[in-house]
Amino acid sequence: MENACRKNGIIVKSKKVTGGISGGVWRKMKITGVMVQYFIACKRELWFFSHRINLNVYNELIALGRLIHEKTYKREKKNILIDDTISIDFIKKGKELLVFEIKKSSKLEEPVRYQLLYYLYYLKKKGIHAIGYITYPKERKRERIVLTHQKENEIAKILKEIPKIVSLEHPPPPIKKGYCKSCSYYEFCWV
Repeated sequence: MENACRKNGIIVKSKKVTGGISGGVWRKMKITGVMVQYFIACKRELWFFSHRINLNVYNELIALGRLIHEKTYKREKKNILIDDTISIDFIKKGKELLVFEIKKSSKLEEPVRYQLLYYLYYLKKKGIHAIGYITYPKERKRERIVLTHQKENEIAKILKEIPKIVSLEHPPPPIKKGYCKSCSYYEFCWV
């Protein structure tokens, strides 16, 4: 599971849940970029993911995304893991530190923006200023992401909300969205 005790995490009091945070004691939760992305895209998906109900391993679209990630930007050192919490696709150093997130398509633009904003927020908390870029190699598209004070406040609020969703005894109700049919959890919500 993506959440574990960490000294740089978020404090949450949780209920006993299958595969999730347990024990009813104060624990620190490790919040990953994927969790932030799922929070924006679908809170139900966040709950499933956090409870180790992971159907993504069987999803062909996600497998294609992994292949694009592997085959693009071959000269870059990829998957930079920081504090066993955030995994940045790659970084470029120059006048500014640039943080890159590679995605298969721009279908989930807003959730991916928040994932990258979280990485920038996390780095800022460590005293590292960076600019982000989301790249969509198949679409030959790149988007620049800057952490503003407004977005920083939004990320802080999201980080307080994620543990509340994860600690729910049952997943939140499904909400129909345009990308539901391509979601790994579609059958859990709409069949």
